[in-house]
Amino acid sequence: MKFRKTISLILLLIVIGSVSRVINIYSVKYLDARFSREDGVIRGTQEFYIEKGKDAVLLLHGLTANPHSVKEIGIFLVERGYTVYAPVIKGHGTSVFDLEKTNYLDWYNSAETAYLKLASNHDKVYIIGTSLGGLIALDLASKYDADGLIVVNAPIEIKSEFTNMLPLVYLVSPYSIRGLFTLQELPIAVDLKLYDTLPLKSAAQLVSYLNHVKPKINNVDEPILVVQSLKDDIVNPESADYIMNNVNSSKKELLLLKDSTHINIVTSDKELLEREGYAFIKNA
Repeated sequence: MKFRKTISLILLLIVIGSVSRVINIYSVKYLDARFSREDGVIRGTQEFYIEKGKDAVLLLHGLTANPHSVKEIGIFLVERGYTVYAPVIKGHGTSVFDLEKTNYLDWYNSAETAYLKLASNHDKVYIIGTSLGGLIALDLASKYDADGLIVVNAPIEIKSEFTNMLPLVYLVSPYSIRGLFTLQELPIAVDLKLYDTLPLKSAAQLVSYLNHVKPKINNVDEPILVVQSLKDDIVNPESADYIMNNVNSSKKELLLLKDSTHINIVTSDKELLEREGYAFIKNA
């Protein structure tokens, strides 16, 4: 009798898991179809390259984001005489299903190609990266001699007790549906044209990538400004301390944004970031 009950329970769990998985996948397809696209690209998410001066800034967006999310800081820097290039990290700006097919080497290679393009015809190249872009910035700086970098909310430590359970969760729910942001942040996510979902395969790639980058941080010796939102609900703010304590930069500065979250840089903090970021690059 016990054996039969056990088998019945297992079968029930399999059915529930299968139904949950199907619902999850079809929900994601519905959400993904809501974006307005042109030739497969979500409108407004294309890369932007603005030639202005002999010194250039490479802008790297975060996971599930796109160049539109860093355009404001890009325009700010162009107005101050810098050439700015914000490439699309592979898998972004089109469909969450494209993102799911990529790995962290694809993400890095997208940024490396953009960096080398700028480095080939500009006197100086600075790198600014947000979230995943911050990790990539550290990775690039560990290999190349950039002239300075600013990393914003780089995920060295992630606030999640589920990272070790991703393979198990994937069996039931292969996508996280906007569980990334609070209801207050949802309008911001929409305005920034972020994907509505995060493939758990991509989340696992992010974890693998941060573990790949961490040992290389002590190879970073460029001037660095580490920026961390104290109300970040995704990245542990101690990530900033780890970076500060492990880079070998003679010039390193820490900027804490006391009122901002991972994606919501409030107006007062945004003005502070622009002001301090510009001053840092100018004097790097």
